[in-house]
Amino acid sequence: MSDMAGGVSPGTGRVRVTVTRVDKPRGSAKVGDWFEVDGSRLFLPPGQSFCPYALMAVFPIVVMRQGDLPADSWLVRKPYICGPDAEENLVMRVEAVPAAEVLA
Repeated sequence: MSDMAGGVSPGTGRVRVTVTRVDKPRGSAKVGDWFEVDGSRLFLPPGQSFCPYALMAVFPIVVMRQGDLPADSWLVRKPYICGPDAEENLVMRVEAVPAAEVLA
């Protein structure tokens, strides 16, 4: 696998999705909420929930981020995905987690 200098952003089996914005929360979502997908396993911090509609909106992107991407890919440059409710304006950041990091 190449690195960013070689034109490829290496994929990872582990991806973190973090809420970076929510204007009118309709549920329990708040800035800073997160979950991780490691392979096919979903991890949430103890006691935290996540809107299933937001999960459905972001999961196809999580799968894309688990693979290698060109360094100029929109997902590498601007890794933000909106939730399905326009009025709520939930924005999530999708980022690869380096293999050396442990779950926080």
